[in-house]
Amino acid sequence: MRSSMRVLAREHLALRALARIIALEAELLGRDGRADLVLLQDIATYIGEFPNRIHHPKEDDFLFRHMRARDPARCGAIIDRLQTEHLKEDESIANFLAALQAVSAGEPGAAAGLAQVAASYAKHLLGHIEAENTLVFPLAEEVLQEDDWAEIDAAFAANDDPLVGAQPGARFSDLHRRIMAMGAMPPGL
Repeated sequence: MRSSMRVLAREHLALRALARIIALEAELLGRDGRADLVLLQDIATYIGEFPNRIHHPKEDDFLFRHMRARDPARCGAIIDRLQTEHLKEDESIANFLAALQAVSAGEPGAAAGLAQVAASYAKHLLGHIEAENTLVFPLAEEVLQEDDWAEIDAAFAANDDPLVGAQPGARFSDLHRRIMAMGAMPPGL
């Protein structure tokens, strides 16, 4: 497996684990109106800071750009869809944070609202990851050439995911520990 694909696979495993936790917390909210708001806040902060600021832009700027250049007919539609989702990600996290804030402020009906937002976001995140893993990554292997991969591999080698990278960041060490304690991290991490 190419080094960039290993980086992306590891980052996707982490995001999949977070989506599972978000879905679980949404279910708990829907059941009894309670969830671990600190955990959800930490997850939203992490997603806003790493996937939205580093992971997605690198997919767009390196992997997707090269794929579109090599074979726009085969790659265009799926890349358009995923890039549109990337563009909406900041809005999705802002909605998630607003729903969290409403629960923290004790607003009536806020727990049900957060449950809906969280469940929807978890489903979206899992679907997005699945599309990249099963559609885009195999297509990339088919259409990209060695010079494309050299640039892509170099770009992703610089990723240092503060949650699951070689040196998990201190800021997210509690989130990492809690994810591992919950048994939510998928195999391979």
